[in-house]
Amino acid sequence: MNTFTQSALSSPVSSVKLKAGDFKRVKDLLYEYCGIFLQEGKEALVQSRLMKRMRKLGIGSFSEYLDFIERPESGGEFLAFVDVLTTNKTHFFREAQHFEFIRKHIIPTMGGRNAKWWSAGCSTGEEPVTTAITLHEARRTTPWSSVKILATDISREVLKVAKNGVYPSSRMMDVPDSIRRKYFESIGNDEFKVKEQVEEMITYGRLNLTEDWPLKGNFQVIMCRNVMIYFNRQTQQQVVQKFYDQLQPGGFLFLGHSESVSSNNKGFKNLAPAVYQKI
Repeated sequence: MNTFTQSALSSPVSSVKLKAGDFKRVKDLLYEYCGIFLQEGKEALVQSRLMKRMRKLGIGSFSEYLDFIERPESGGEFLAFVDVLTTNKTHFFREAQHFEFIRKHIIPTMGGRNAKWWSAGCSTGEEPVTTAITLHEARRTTPWSSVKILATDISREVLKVAKNGVYPSSRMMDVPDSIRRKYFESIGNDEFKVKEQVEEMITYGRLNLTEDWPLKGNFQVIMCRNVMIYFNRQTQQQVVQKFYDQLQPGGFLFLGHSESVSSNNKGFKNLAPAVYQKI
């Protein structure tokens, strides 16, 4: 029997409220681990998501749960804690102007060179898949040699989806029919799987953007869109500087449309909304 069951029975999880002190602990743990800054007003969201984990474990209070995830014997529950509190909203061809910029301004300059691209914060895979499709579509008129796309995220759960490459029809709403037929295979149950010609371009891996990166750099393109809005200003500047170090001279950095490189950072020039080039 789970050692927490008796506590759970005396204090049903459904009736437990997240106290101010517990919310502060959650904020501090998440920020220290991965730089995500939870703002005030997120208490209800945190309570709802963590209660799912508490029910599964039979833990009857938030303070007990937070004590548990910090102990070695938690069995990786801390990473599950991070997973449930990480927002992973995305869709195919999101912020389509960026893929149009890639098609018009980056691919024509590639020639026969091999290139490394990086989707940082790839979530369930829609961004790297869209990038690979954009490259394939352009190849009909603009030849390029080889592009390898590294796709990373901090969440193990979304990476499982991305690696599997299977999406329900509800997630295909923004994919034109011609693209769907060419690059996805219907596998029944109203689901579609990414075809091999796209999958073979992408390598998925887990990475915490606020820790040291075991990467060799020399990326031509880095896409980190709608991720840094969850960081405070200091962490944003640190991550942008690390992106700068990983880009080749003249390389491109794509951010979300609500994100920007600080005006104090003279290492980038702004080419288009949320598109920067390393000087």
